[in-house]
Amino acid sequence: MTGLPSDIKELVRSHTDLVALVGESVALHSQRGGRQFKALCPFHDDHNPSMEVNPERQTYRCWVCNKGGDCFSWVMEYEGVNFREALVSLANRAGIEIPKYTGQQESGPTVNDKASLYEVLAWAETEFHRYLLQAAQAERAREYLKSRRFSKETIELYRLGYHPDSWEWIQERGRDKFSLERLTAARLIKERDEGGGHYDLFVDRVLFPIHDERGRTVAFGGRVLPDSRYNSGGKYFNSPESTVFQKSKLIFGLDKARDAIRKTGTVVVMEGYVDCIKAHQAGVLNAVATLGTALTEQHVAFLKRLAERVVLVYDGDDAGKNAAVRAVEKFLAQDVDLRVLTLPESLDPDEFLDAHGADKFESLISQAPEAWDIRYRHCVSHFGTSTVTARLKVLDEMLGLLANSPGLNGTTKENVLVAQLAQRLAITESDARRQLRELRGRTASASAMRKVTAGESTESAELIARRAAVVSVQQRQKTDDLLECELLQLLFTAPHIIHWVRQEIGVDDLQNTALRDLLGVCFDLADQGEPLEFSRVLAQLECPHLKSLAVWIDVQAAARDVAGKLAQDAATASQADGGMTAPSSLVRNVVDGLKWRRQQAHHAAVQGVLAQRIEPGTQLDPELRELLQRAASFHQQRATRKQPS
Repeated sequence: MTGLPSDIKELVRSHTDLVALVGESVALHSQRGGRQFKALCPFHDDHNPSMEVNPERQTYRCWVCNKGGDCFSWVMEYEGVNFREALVSLANRAGIEIPKYTGQQESGPTVNDKASLYEVLAWAETEFHRYLLQAAQAERAREYLKSRRFSKETIELYRLGYHPDSWEWIQERGRDKFSLERLTAARLIKERDEGGGHYDLFVDRVLFPIHDERGRTVAFGGRVLPDSRYNSGGKYFNSPESTVFQKSKLIFGLDKARDAIRKTGTVVVMEGYVDCIKAHQAGVLNAVATLGTALTEQHVAFLKRLAERVVLVYDGDDAGKNAAVRAVEKFLAQDVDLRVLTLPESLDPDEFLDAHGADKFESLISQAPEAWDIRYRHCVSHFGTSTVTARLKVLDEMLGLLANSPGLNGTTKENVLVAQLAQRLAITESDARRQLRELRGRTASASAMRKVTAGESTESAELIARRAAVVSVQQRQKTDDLLECELLQLLFTAPHIIHWVRQEIGVDDLQNTALRDLLGVCFDLADQGEPLEFSRVLAQLECPHLKSLAVWIDVQAAARDVAGKLAQDAATASQADGGMTAPSSLVRNVVDGLKWRRQQAHHAAVQGVLAQRIEPGTQLDPELRELLQRAASFHQQRATRKQPS
């Protein structure tokens, strides 16, 4: 538990628009006049939008992988953090100050806690930026940026900074604020290998803050000044990876480019943050960048959720052309229009924009060829097509790309590519398809040989059990789960029945542990005098599995039109004693079903006792007589019991 009162959670939840939150990471498409949004689910390899976001309920749910919940579970699942970290993150996002932690972990957050790292890195960004703008010793850095044609507005917008020529400058600035352990965890300093102590990592470098998609500072990129005495090493140096910074997952500039990407439906991907910033300065606002690494599968999965069209921009030199060829395979199976642009004159984007301007650059982007065509041209230039052997080599390499993309198997896109390839190479389409089947079979066999057993789960036994209970419900593995689900559907749809239900059954009447937890939260809210609103139920849940289950039940209630059925019953509802509105027949049937199940369990227990204690010639004592009477009463009830309608 967080050790924080429920009203703090509710305050944070009420100040968080789930549509805006989810839209920071995936492209949302409005459905039903804005009453629902759909997107590619980020929690599995989604090719057709299967995740829905409900603005009215402030919930999300994927129909394929069954992930779902509210704003807290979204942050927990997407960022891999616990409930408290999600709460702190959303509170900071909403500008809400939360009280100090008073739970069991009195020592507070660890140095690697994400909220702690965000705080340190945001502070460091401010220190570096202020020093660049104000310090006389930063004049060299300001002149360098001027020579690279960075405008004053760009420097301020991107919070560029400078670390002076001192190996302990940032340590001194943070001496009264942060421990050396926290500065080390934030990858601002490093422990010396010999002699003890620490040293700063970005000495005499212009700094480019690296933000995640939500605009939080997670790392820095440093460019050493040309006249620096430390110029013998690499020009650029990025923060080492940390809890909040993984280069293979992060897309630079996305927090600034998101709106332009949505507007144009296109994302322009560059290889470095300098090129990206210069593109934005020139007016190419839908540009993002990787961080000096090759495009990864994580990058690919992320980008396809943002835009329908992706244009990869590479330098015009040989290295850029080779990188363009290698990139095709990663995107081929994705449902995205992939284009590749290699710039002329061996220029990089920064140089091209300075020399030719944004209009010429965007013209090249609009004319960028498809990635598949780029790869085909590369093969033809390497093997030629003048002989049968050469054409077969081109065919083999191009089909190899398809064979290594299992997501394409059987799709219309694959059919079009195979037909086009066969026509270009003057080979029958049936021969091309036969060879593709053979290649795919060999690829599958090799993949099976390489497959290794996954590592052991890091979840606690309690979480594993709860997840199993949730799966049992969603896959309808037990008949008893259905009756218990119906009860929760009724409570989520008609919260006012909670007090009547509370008098008739208890939490122990539910057998599924996950559903029992949900009912317990509902009862707790009722006992505390809190309104049983669905949003409040979600706010009380900290386990992402339970949040997902609650949303699933709520969606099932809507699909079954539980509200409509209750409305039909309302016309015939009678007044109970004390003026309380009697529950509808639908509610009574479900509750009666649970009560009858309880009686069956009690009868089974009675039967067990009687079987052990009654033998021929046994004298019936008062206790046995009572048990026999209870057994007879049960049989009479069973004989006369009306089955639920």
